[in-house]
Amino acid sequence: MSPWSIDSPGADINIGIGTREVAVESRRPRWPPARKPASPAAPRSVPMPETQWFTQAGVFDALRAALEPTPDGVVPQAPSRTRGVHIVLDDFWGNHAILRGDFRTLRAREVDEIARAHFVDTYGVDGETIVVRACVQRGGRAMFASALPRALVDGMGEASASAGARMLALKLCLPEMLNRTLPSMPRANAMIVFAADALIQAVLIEADCWACYDAQRLFAGDACDTAKVTLLAEQAFERCAERTTLRREDCALGFYGPGNAIDLAALQARFASVTTLAPPNACHELEEAESFARHLLEYAQ
Repeated sequence: MSPWSIDSPGADINIGIGTREVAVESRRPRWPPARKPASPAAPRSVPMPETQWFTQAGVFDALRAALEPTPDGVVPQAPSRTRGVHIVLDDFWGNHAILRGDFRTLRAREVDEIARAHFVDTYGVDGETIVVRACVQRGGRAMFASALPRALVDGMGEASASAGARMLALKLCLPEMLNRTLPSMPRANAMIVFAADALIQAVLIEADCWACYDAQRLFAGDACDTAKVTLLAEQAFERCAERTTLRREDCALGFYGPGNAIDLAALQARFASVTTLAPPNACHELEEAESFARHLLEYAQ
């Protein structure tokens, strides 16, 4: 899945936008510099006030604050040109869908309109209030589509401009995670589960083709609760498999989440196999947890 905006070699800032904070770091150059650069500054995070968690206003205020130049040089001043930013969003801020059909003869604009119609029908929104991106899988029989509120996209653009920056690329995290994890799956029939922050998301694959997408809300402590994650994974499979011939016992599971806090044996007993798709991270209380917004930065590069 490509970003909503066109990439540019002039971009020099990566931004990760979570549900409670915004993370920022200097963007690594695409080509090696002629001379060895100074050691890059560590990423930094700008927390949102608790009253602004999960709100667009919190995103806009934290984004403006993150783009303010700092003495440590995380966001370098460049008076000779407008700074560019690449943004990756937590999937809480958007919606995804997998649509099945024959898209082989359709133009990109027609594919986007089909995706837009799906989100309009599913969520009862005005088509003009969302920004849609769609990608047709090789073979033309399945589409992965994403949608963001237009107000959020426009607001981030305005917040960036007010800080002397220009938004060059915008991505939701899930398509990026899928691109990196799919090659690790051992079977053609599989379900990949991503448990992180506010959502647990599942993508079902049948015969190496996208089959269905499912998402459920996570609340404090859910991602570290073995019984809860196992139940949600089973529920996701049952919903996703309704229009397929797949059986849970014959389906591989790819799990991306706080692995060493989850008893994977519970999942292994229910699926054909379980593959851990990311290094396990311990679960802590929110104030002690590793910033998920910082985790998003690795998908901005």
